[in-house]
Amino acid sequence: MTKILFVCHGNICRSPTAEFIMKDLVCRAGLEAEYEIASAATHSDELGSGVYPPAARLLSEHGIDCSGKRARRMIKDDYEKYDLLIGMDQANLRDMSRLFGPDPAGKLHLLMEYAGRSGKAVADPWYTRDFQRSWQDISDGCQGLLEKCSGVLTLDFSSCRDKKSLYAVLRAKMDWQDWYGENLDALYDILTGLPHKGLRFVFIAPSPAAPEPVRAYFEKILRTFDEARK
Repeated sequence: MTKILFVCHGNICRSPTAEFIMKDLVCRAGLEAEYEIASAATHSDELGSGVYPPAARLLSEHGIDCSGKRARRMIKDDYEKYDLLIGMDQANLRDMSRLFGPDPAGKLHLLMEYAGRSGKAVADPWYTRDFQRSWQDISDGCQGLLEKCSGVLTLDFSSCRDKKSLYAVLRAKMDWQDWYGENLDALYDILTGLPHKGLRFVFIAPSPAAPEPVRAYFEKILRTFDEARK
């Protein structure tokens, strides 16, 4: 079992968002039994508080329930309990290092490492007020973390509003060349090729607010995946 603790300053915005996004991805992948996921604060400012309302609303808009979550402060024993302790910014890493001391097992990381943005932070929306940007950064990091830990590739179509944006997701995550165009036959050929034959995928559908043709084309993409993996 892989045990992950997400960490931020107060445990009311960024780290609980990461906790519940990661739990949702793991559930979609059918890997609940393989993970233990939690979150905690580096400071005691918000102990016992629930998820901050704007962050909770974004989770709810994506069909993710965070009710019952209460902020708690990390403790020294967390270093032994968890395999990965993942902060949102450098201040979180410094606070963890002060509490835990040396990191001989290499457990301390920034979330954005897993999104290919080493050294970058997830900005605290408590100050920036840009909860959507923080959500997207956290989602990118959690998707990369799941791929790193379990080899599961997440295809997130939730923000797609046209056919071009659907293919932008495929282009970003698959071995997609520009000359393939917008072509489901090309997708089938990629999926039946060796590089992707054994991969597992998680699909996040376009939102209900997306145009009906976009949602219908997404269903065609899903059918292509199903046919290619038979």
